Amino acid sequence: MIVIINGCSSAGKSSIIKEMQKLSKKPLLHTGIDWFWKMIPGEYKEFGSKAHEGYSFTQTVESQNNPVIHVQTGQFGQKIDNAMPYVIKCLADFGHDIAIDEIFTRDTTLHNYITALRENTVYFVGVMCSLQELEKREKQRGNRELGLARGQIDFVHEYCDYYDFIVDSTDCDATVCAQHILNFIDANPYPSGMRKLEPRVLEKSK
Repeated sequence: MIVIINGCSSAGKSSIIKEMQKLSKKPLLHTGIDWFWKMIPGEYKEFGSKAHEGYSFTQTVESQNNPVIHVQTGQFGQKIDNAMPYVIKCLADFGHDIAIDEIFTRDTTLHNYITALRENTVYFVGVMCSLQELEKREKQRGNRELGLARGQIDFVHEYCDYYDFIVDSTDCDATVCAQHILNFIDANPYPSGMRKLEPRVLEKSK
């Protein structure tokens, strides 16, 4: 079983997965963009000298003077994006249940997951959160660039109609969200969101 948890930065995805691990009856591995992010040399990400080859941050301001950060992916970053779903598939094929913390802002990333995991049982779960709350958390956390959520929110839930399940973390704590997700999984052994989404994403990416 694979659970893809998709949502903006600071939506609480990692916290929800940690709670799912505590509540799950079976061992549940936690991986995703943050785990692969830690592998990348510092100069190849954010504002590093070679970030244009990996994942570069471009900061602007919108009409109300709020910061907005967009992430651009270079050739090295694309190689990581291409490999990540297959690394996860390898773990799943060895019998591990996995929860993936992801931020889908590009069709190519979603395409990679669909292609790699089409033979696996995959739950596609969306974590919603208001922009006001996301920006509040960015400021409180101190380990996120201000403007990441604002740069992602218009794109990350583009395919929300295909989610198998949705939780809203704006006013719901991680433990409750985690329990809701696990309850849904227990009651629905045959998720269909990614399978239904596949033809649309593959057609769009041609």
